[in-house]
Amino acid sequence: MDQNCETVMSELNSPNHPVSMVNGDAAEAEAESEEYSVPAECPKIDFDVIDDLEVEDEDEDDEDNDFDEGSSSGEEEWFSDNDDVPEDEIDALLEEKYESSKFAKRAKLHSHRDAEEMAHEEREKVVLKVRGQDHFEVLPEGWIEVTHNSGMPVYLHKHTRVCTLSKPYFLGPGSARKHEVPITAIPCLQYRREIEKDQRKQMELAEQQQLQEEQQQQQNCVSSCGESMDDCSKGQGLPSAKIETVQENTMEKSISYLEFREYCQKVFEFHTITVRRFKTWAGRRKHQKQIKQMHRPTLPLGTKLITCPLPPSNEKEDGVVVVNPRRAEFVMNPNGKSYVCILHEYVQHAMRVQPRYIFRELENASTPYGATVIINDMEYGSGFGSSKKHAKSEAAKATLEILIPQMKNVNPDDKGLMNQHQDLAFFDEVRVEDPRVSELCAKAGQPSPYQILLECLKRNYGMGDTQIKSEMQTLKHQKNEFKMVVGKHEAKVVCKNKRDGKQRASQAILQALHAHIISWGSLLRLYGKGSCKTLKEKKQEEQQITELQCRTTANKPNQSILSKLREEMLKLKDKRELMKPIGKFQPTDVEPPSSSSSNLRNVDL
Repeated sequence: MDQNCETVMSELNSPNHPVSMVNGDAAEAEAESEEYSVPAECPKIDFDVIDDLEVEDEDEDDEDNDFDEGSSSGEEEWFSDNDDVPEDEIDALLEEKYESSKFAKRAKLHSHRDAEEMAHEEREKVVLKVRGQDHFEVLPEGWIEVTHNSGMPVYLHKHTRVCTLSKPYFLGPGSARKHEVPITAIPCLQYRREIEKDQRKQMELAEQQQLQEEQQQQQNCVSSCGESMDDCSKGQGLPSAKIETVQENTMEKSISYLEFREYCQKVFEFHTITVRRFKTWAGRRKHQKQIKQMHRPTLPLGTKLITCPLPPSNEKEDGVVVVNPRRAEFVMNPNGKSYVCILHEYVQHAMRVQPRYIFRELENASTPYGATVIINDMEYGSGFGSSKKHAKSEAAKATLEILIPQMKNVNPDDKGLMNQHQDLAFFDEVRVEDPRVSELCAKAGQPSPYQILLECLKRNYGMGDTQIKSEMQTLKHQKNEFKMVVGKHEAKVVCKNKRDGKQRASQAILQALHAHIISWGSLLRLYGKGSCKTLKEKKQEEQQITELQCRTTANKPNQSILSKLREEMLKLKDKRELMKPIGKFQPTDVEPPSSSSSNLRNVDL
């Protein structure tokens, strides 16, 4: 038994044992002193495991004693522990103020929060490069254009969730088999033609530059060189504009079935089948007549649009000017607008400047006033007239012919009864609340829905409250709600901006005021251009007839008055033919309307 106890104690006192390693110098001191005694009978011994920090605290006195005794091992350990931290760093920590460290921690915390709030993810998106744009083609109702992750545009129908990669177009009552297909419905063909068109334009520009360089080399006179440089500098600041009609657009942007078949034969295979003929020629002629009457509805034939690319817009991001190269275009219908109005709209959108006029008086009895247009401190067109207003109009006309040469063949004041009816026939297929009404009216030169609503309230003034009240509220997902109240009628629409909401709310109010009207063409005939002559138009007609009386000759009839009378009678005849009924309808078992029925020409406010 005694031998076993001695063996255990010897193992505990060994330097390799974990307990002896924890106790450190204290264990060695006990081993040297050998003050412990072994009992006769060795009981079961339990040892407590002590933490390193507590051991250091408990053994402080022992280490001090060792250091006082001058042991070399303790002295070396003390110096090695303190040598890890430099003295300069300890002095800096002692001199540092408490407040500064507190503010530094707060600033660091705020900067960390700001970094978390402004955290965002950047990624690159591939989109298709836009080439060419057809302003005469409008997406049908309910269709929108979105960009797929592949970069190609996809056309989505909101209600049915139907998608297509080809641009849809409205067919109307036209033939689904024999109508001409617009090129925009064939993306690959339309994109290929636009690329070829851009290449031809680049080649033409290169040839023109070569010709200009050759002409400049041939010029030897310094003054002539200066004039040519001035002309070049004038021409570079102006974007190219063009005027396009519906016929030209249809010929250029549509293809026949043979051209379409030839293009498809490169990929697809066709075979010929036999079809049946009509039994009689009368049935064939009747069928052909119906096909001619049913055609795909487009904008009116007399529509002319002025289009020009807009300059890139400069946007500021974090104080840095960033150029946004968007391919937006300015579109304007010159019908019903004066030359001054067309010039101002064109210059403000295309050049981002305001034209100025310089007036002067001349020594001429017929044209005593003159006007000159100034754009970017440069003189353009000049005009003369009996008044400053007339001279200003002539100067604007001359400037438009310089900026847009095709304006020589355009007369904005050219109006006719037949053209008006042809224009309105297109809107017979458009509903009153159609969201495309505002865009179509702008392209066709017709008044906007809000102008139609103002004319309606003006004619029905005194029938009730005609004041228009409107307000707009912001919704989620970058959408707005526009509210309009007229009398007892109220309309709410969800829109992108205030301008869009104003027009769509006006359409809803007009539909509520005229519940018996379905198409927008009927409202244009009721409140649009030509529906009611203004006082100015009546005075102009009376003045024209008065001037015709001055052209009489002795003992001869006045041919001018007779031709004017013939013209008015032809207009009356055309108007009656357009309103000619196609048949008669005799209702059965229906009571005739009484004399106290409501007047449809008055709206209920």
